[in-house]
Amino acid sequence: MSTWFNYTATLKILVFGVLVGALLPALFALGVRLHAAGSGVAGDDTARKRPALTVLSWAIFGLVLVAVVFGVLFIARDFIAHHTGWFILGTKAH
Repeated sequence: MSTWFNYTATLKILVFGVLVGALLPALFALGVRLHAAGSGVAGDDTARKRPALTVLSWAIFGLVLVAVVFGVLFIARDFIAHHTGWFILGTKAH
């Protein structure tokens, strides 16, 4: 490992960026597609409702929402700790 360039940290940032930048929008798109198929408005010939697909789509939407809220809280954890005194997600008291 070079002292000028941290390859391990760069790889971690790249993997996390790909996961967040591609996986979350793909999950959301899958949820939209499943919701359309579950409510009977998808582009197929059979226009019947499938409640299981609708429930699965809402579960995917919930997962995406939890990931976004967790990400925002993780980024703002020092700000939250400073202003409220709540030390969340590994924030240390100074």
